[in-house]
Amino acid sequence: MKEKLYIILRIILGIIFIWASWDKILDPKAFARVVDNYALLPPFLVRLTAITLPWVEAICGVLLISGYFVKGSAFIVDILMIIFILAFVVNIYRGIDISCGCFSNTVEPREGGYFFDILRDLLILGAGGYVFFFNKDETASGDGPSDKVKDEG
Repeated sequence: MKEKLYIILRIILGIIFIWASWDKILDPKAFARVVDNYALLPPFLVRLTAITLPWVEAICGVLLISGYFVKGSAFIVDILMIIFILAFVVNIYRGIDISCGCFSNTVEPREGGYFFDILRDLLILGAGGYVFFFNKDETASGDGPSDKVKDEG
């Protein structure tokens, strides 16, 4: 049962991160406006983030679904979620109402969006933590797609 949950969460996380990256990859200029809206980074880092972050999300998503480099991908996803949550908290503290930009390039703020966004991000962080800390050594060897291969050593 735990291994099935691990596989389901891994695939769901992969889908979430591929979905989240899609609009950002297609329109990095619009995503740069979203990143800039957070008012946390200098302009050169806004552009760098807008170009690289969506590809990191997409690659982690593909790796999580494929079953390759799962621990590394889950670790990166968890770090990203912590950064996203902290960005929300900082802007709540500063009184800045912004759009998440998580699954679109919209910069318009939403009513009560922070609570939903932080709750969603905490759930994704929890799922990523489960995938990262899941110990499949009892049933499989390696960090690849063949979850049922027994260790012959």
